[in-house]
Amino acid sequence: MAQYFCCVAGRVAGIVSVVRFDDRAETAEVVSQLAVGAKPMPIISEKSGRLCVAAGEDPVHFSTLELGRGGELSLVDSVPCPFPPTYMSFSPDRRLLAAVSYHQSRLAVVPVDDDGTVDGDAWQVQDTGRQPHCIVFSPDGRFAYHSELAEDRIVGHRVEGSELVQDPALGVAFPAGDGPRHLAIDASGTHVYVIEELGGHLAHLTRSAETGELTMVEQVDYFDEDDHLRKGLFVPPDREPTVDEQEARMWGADIVLDPARRWIVTSERRSSTLTLQSLAPDGSFGARLQHVPTEIQPRGMGLVGAYHVVVGAEKGETATFYRVGHELTEVATVKGLGGPIWMATVSA
Repeated sequence: MAQYFCCVAGRVAGIVSVVRFDDRAETAEVVSQLAVGAKPMPIISEKSGRLCVAAGEDPVHFSTLELGRGGELSLVDSVPCPFPPTYMSFSPDRRLLAAVSYHQSRLAVVPVDDDGTVDGDAWQVQDTGRQPHCIVFSPDGRFAYHSELAEDRIVGHRVEGSELVQDPALGVAFPAGDGPRHLAIDASGTHVYVIEELGGHLAHLTRSAETGELTMVEQVDYFDEDDHLRKGLFVPPDREPTVDEQEARMWGADIVLDPARRWIVTSERRSSTLTLQSLAPDGSFGARLQHVPTEIQPRGMGLVGAYHVVVGAEKGETATFYRVGHELTEVATVKGLGGPIWMATVSA
């Protein structure tokens, strides 16, 4: 039996909620909430158990939060962030933090102090291709990879000290218009899984642990014919999409990979569905296990412990916890989360 604090960024309400989840009783309850500023996202946990979240407008701030033994939250430090992050990741040793901005097409990296705080003047910012959506480090910390949705590619970097140096030999291209969005690297560092926002596929890449190079291997659909979806279309973030550009268009969102690499869960926002996909021992795709309705517009998901997943309603107030096995079993729902869009979990 284990208990976890699932920390949820509520983008509509401007709050971070702490939900205590018991994986044996499979119960969930909100134990605290803290106002952190407008549109908080993303939220990630660092090595001391503290949390880091970006929130606010003009300027956006990067805040470090203390999580108490009972789940209470308090502000430790807050410094300016160079842009509104779409995604943030720590290096495996928690010495570096990397972030990307979808709307500004930029990437930034900053050293992290032992107490989980950063120097607001130490951000190193660089331009990227159009609409980067995610950035993650390899398990050995030698490489980092970010997706560029509008360029249909994954871009690789070598980690050199406190800098990320782009290396064109590391990346991989996707079919035109598919829009790679979020990616997850397995613990071995040799398998990478990517959800496309627009193309309707979950992609499996292999990765050389020695050189860091990526290779496209296979793709499977994350949608079902009964969803009646068409291929999505990229719409520049500086204008509103037309009705045709939105209606019944694929809108893939997030991905959760089993730590033991036996399954993977994807979310799709237009149909508000989850797909549970099995993985073979060699990392390849096995059978699709389930395709089910879930929270409305499930933009964010998170792993809770070893075999539970939490899914939030981006435009709503609730999040649902699922047990993952040969199917997704709903075990608990929590209300009052203010547009749950991002989750980070630590042991209670």
